[in-house]
Amino acid sequence: MKKTVLMISANNFPDGDAGAVRDLSFAKIYRQLGYSPLIVCLNKSVDYGIYDDIEYFSYYLQADSAFEKILRYIKQKRLFLQIVKKIEKKYKIPDLIHLYGVSNNIVSAIKKYAGKRNIQIIHDSVEWYSSCEFKYGIFDKAYILNNILNTYLIQRPIKVIAISNYLKSYFESKQILCERIPVIFDVLINSNINVRSDKLIKLIYAGSPAKKDYLKEIVNSVKALSDEERKRVELNIYGATKEHVISLCGFSELPSWVIAHGRVLREEVVSALNDSDFSLLLRPENERYTKAGFPTKVVEAMSHGVGMICNLTSDLKLYLEDEKNSVIVQGSTEEAMTSAIRRVLKMDREKINEIKSCARKTAEEEFDYRKWIGTVQRLTER
Repeated sequence: MKKTVLMISANNFPDGDAGAVRDLSFAKIYRQLGYSPLIVCLNKSVDYGIYDDIEYFSYYLQADSAFEKILRYIKQKRLFLQIVKKIEKKYKIPDLIHLYGVSNNIVSAIKKYAGKRNIQIIHDSVEWYSSCEFKYGIFDKAYILNNILNTYLIQRPIKVIAISNYLKSYFESKQILCERIPVIFDVLINSNINVRSDKLIKLIYAGSPAKKDYLKEIVNSVKALSDEERKRVELNIYGATKEHVISLCGFSELPSWVIAHGRVLREEVVSALNDSDFSLLLRPENERYTKAGFPTKVVEAMSHGVGMICNLTSDLKLYLEDEKNSVIVQGSTEEAMTSAIRRVLKMDREKINEIKSCARKTAEEEFDYRKWIGTVQRLTER
């Protein structure tokens, strides 16, 4: 009988968000290592499903008001444990448990469950918040709970997969066995790489900016170009509405050179990436959240043959080479971004397509999940 890995996730598996894509990649890795993956997740549409021969069970509960959300926090744990018991009865006690982003009360429950049954736990650590991301700073509930998770709940004998060297160093300082794995995809599944030939340079920002990304500075960096320069670029924004961009940048109306598409289905973003030249990203370089995380949008763009125009945060310096597979922004200001875009404007189409091709090659060599099978195996056997 195959070994079983129970993957417990706070993501909308199988393809509802970026985290779900990471879950799928790890499920494929575990399958390659001889495990049968079973996923308990927060799918918002169905309670049970099968995707790519992987069974998944959802413990999602709808909650609208603040009071309902408090009740959900309690009820979800109970529903989650019921699902785990059903899985155990139908299959067997899992040989391995893999955690990603679940609430602290469920982490505590899993630690107790695994401890009684001598089950190894691997925690996939992908973030450590900064107070600047939240309205109430260090007093924000999400900030506090994330701190508790990283500093108290994740302890030996739990093993850790860290998305960045920053997190790897932190967990290793606590004598926790840890391996680093950045954002990963099934890169090879997408072979439809579009080579553009016209003179218009298509720029894209795709994501939910919140307070993580400097979207205002990105838009203003294009605004700072001369009229003649702007005629050669088009900026498409996915994840922010027209009204949001107007308010954010103080426009009376949205200029013709920027198109805000709002929140759209993932398939539409993928289609837009396939028709883009460069993806723009600007983040503060010294905040904890940028050092601890790894920008998914970078890997997704590169996997579709899109070059990056961005500053170096997290571990990006390990993968990005200026004017090879990207254009590096020297700092996190709109002036620095404008300067980088101007460098692109001086390139001919052949050079731009060369950068795009190299970006795709980097994604294949560094971010495809197959490269990291041995790393996961090494961690399970340590």
